[in-house]
Amino acid sequence: MKKSSSPAVQRFFQVLVTLAVCAAGILIGQLLRETGAPAETIVCIYMLVVVICASVSTGYAYGILSALICTFAYNFFISVPHYSLAPISPYFILAASVIFIVSILISSITSKVKEGEVLARKREEETNVLYHLARDLSGEMSIDAAIEITLTNIASVFQTDCRMLQFDENEVPLRTFVLLEDSRLNKEAVTNVDRDFAEYKSRPAKGYYVNETQYEWPMYSQNGKVIAAVAIPVETIHRMTPLDIQMVSTMVETAAIAFDKIILARIQQHDQHLVSQERYRTNLLRSISHDLRTPLAGISGTAEVLMEELEPGTSPYEMAHNIRKETIWLYNLVQNVLSLTKLQNSNFAIKAQVNILEEVVDSAVETMEIRLPERKLNKIYTDELIACKLDPSLLKQVVINLIDNANKYSPVDMPIEIVIRRSKGNPAMAEILIRDFGDGLSQAELDKIFEMFYTTKAKNKKAIRGYGLGLPICDSIMKAHGGSIQARNREDGKHGAVFILELPVADLSGTVAQA
Repeated sequence: MKKSSSPAVQRFFQVLVTLAVCAAGILIGQLLRETGAPAETIVCIYMLVVVICASVSTGYAYGILSALICTFAYNFFISVPHYSLAPISPYFILAASVIFIVSILISSITSKVKEGEVLARKREEETNVLYHLARDLSGEMSIDAAIEITLTNIASVFQTDCRMLQFDENEVPLRTFVLLEDSRLNKEAVTNVDRDFAEYKSRPAKGYYVNETQYEWPMYSQNGKVIAAVAIPVETIHRMTPLDIQMVSTMVETAAIAFDKIILARIQQHDQHLVSQERYRTNLLRSISHDLRTPLAGISGTAEVLMEELEPGTSPYEMAHNIRKETIWLYNLVQNVLSLTKLQNSNFAIKAQVNILEEVVDSAVETMEIRLPERKLNKIYTDELIACKLDPSLLKQVVINLIDNANKYSPVDMPIEIVIRRSKGNPAMAEILIRDFGDGLSQAELDKIFEMFYTTKAKNKKAIRGYGLGLPICDSIMKAHGGSIQARNREDGKHGAVFILELPVADLSGTVAQA
């Protein structure tokens, strides 16, 4: 966009044009009068002068000025006596009025036409500028390149220096900004650390902020965060029209859309990378776990056979016992890792069917009776037959994990109680309680007990060490069933902890009971 001349120069030029046209018209009128032309012809020449002055000038002032000059010329050169100011007659007032009305009408029409022409030209320029800016930014995936493109376009259109400051995802300005000065790009200009840019938190009413040295246009993302700001020196703004300033605002908004698109694409690419890494990690863990289960089962079975053939209390027997115990620990770890990767799979869906709750819990208790022969497991079931829609293998794993957890944190000579009943507060829910007679849980433990990899020191020295996966997996399994798991201390006057599982009750036809 070329630099336009100042308004004062334009006004002076239009005054000169008006005076020149009036002088030419008066001179032609005088020549016609000397040749004997009637007064009406000379009046038409004066009218033509007014029309020309009103047409080539901007606004009403120059048309009115030409009307005054032509009215004076009519009185001085045409009215009798010539070359003197004749007395003002009604005919003179009528002629002067006609000249003034024509001047105002022509000026009004001309002004509107010129305003429309200027507006159309500005819109065409704005369309071309925005087209080139959008074309240059389209497909660009680098923020640095997008900044350079934006500043170069602004500098080229308005013949000005400009700068751009970026903000991070927390709307904190970066330490350096990009400066385009004298057609040279400086990407390491130092940001003013004393300024916090707090005013950018709210969108400016005019689209920009003004200070002593520059006008600033903040850029906002779709969610309203500040992502960058463009600044233009005050000296440039002083020679710009309101339409030019509006065009800068539009260019900044166009750039903001492109910047936001680049940032979102970068975030999406990062998220896809994380998902890919997580999928690879999950597949690797699942593959390794599957490959480990078979040899671990063989090692455990071999150790159990050796224990049956060796004399209890002997060194070989203890070695076989330790092998079996460590193998069981590793097998449980593998099983929990498999369950964890399965639950984290977005496509995972439990295979729930209506089952008798006591049968599933009995299966878990029988498994733990074999695994913990020295521990007494007391089953306290209600006389009512309770059915729930569940995945038997997953719920069995939950009960096994909770019994194993109770075994770690309670004395060996004390029993573990397994209770099945309807919920007292909500009969549409069934409860499974796993109660021990240990020291209970502190408030800090209750707050973190379902967090991944959280463990505490076991009270039972013979128990297999924990790894902080069992309870989080239990929590995920219960949520997948539409149920819940809670941990608290016993409230029946005895020491110990209790874990409560809740599941929706179903009738034997498979329909979940209504609360």
